[in-house]
Amino acid sequence: MSNRIQPAAPEEYVPMVKVVGLALRTLLATVDETIPVLPASAHREVEMAQKLLNSDLAELIAKMKLAQQYVMTSLQRDYKKQMLMAAHALAVDAKNLLDVIDQARLKAINQTRPL
Repeated sequence: MSNRIQPAAPEEYVPMVKVVGLALRTLLATVDETIPVLPASAHREVEMAQKLLNSDLAELIAKMKLAQQYVMTSLQRDYKKQMLMAAHALAVDAKNLLDVIDQARLKAINQTRPL
């Protein structure tokens, strides 16, 4: 998204955000399938990370709407930048979710191994 937003016209924002949303939906669906095999102690942390991602997506959508609203104004560049910052936060939090899942998997493996 960071490479495509600068030259993009405002009508291209929605398809870009849609791609991000669909990727997030796929990620969350995969996590939902994975949760049952994770230790119960990790479930809360995973759920919190999922909620944060949903919040991040809502923030990205809000920033996209502002960027579209102020397209032909002096604020256009600032709103595009805010949109990119929201997309970056979403990417960082998605990485955090993956790290939480990996740590929980490792914990589960270590708990099932005989000593």
